[in-house]
Amino acid sequence: MITGKKCGVRGLEGTMASNHCRICGRALKNPTSVKIGIGPICRAKDNKQGEFDFMKAKFTVEKHESGVFIFIRDIGHDTGRTVTNDAEYVIEKLYEEYGITDGTRIFYEDSEGSIDEIVHSGKQFIKFLPGHKGVDL
Repeated sequence: MITGKKCGVRGLEGTMASNHCRICGRALKNPTSVKIGIGPICRAKDNKQGEFDFMKAKFTVEKHESGVFIFIRDIGHDTGRTVTNDAEYVIEKLYEEYGITDGTRIFYEDSEGSIDEIVHSGKQFIKFLPGHKGVDL
């Protein structure tokens, strides 16, 4: 079912908004999914990463002590994936753009104001830990 409304999302110009996923055909309920015509499960599974970069977690760096810790704030929870559900991507970006290393602790504030830690080894996500024990943010 195509509504006839053009999608203005970068990388998807010319696609039509739809009430059904254009990949799997399932009904769409989320306004963002309807606007781009692809459901969240199909977006997550899509291998064309560059085309769907707008769906990646978005965050700001609030504080960074090189080699010690980095504190980020989740800001993409309304438009794409969150830091929590895209931790692998977040870790990769922090390694590339901020030069964090294996010993750098990663803390983040989620959309509800909770602060947690992302444990990593290299660019590999290991687990989440609640709070920011031992570090004054």
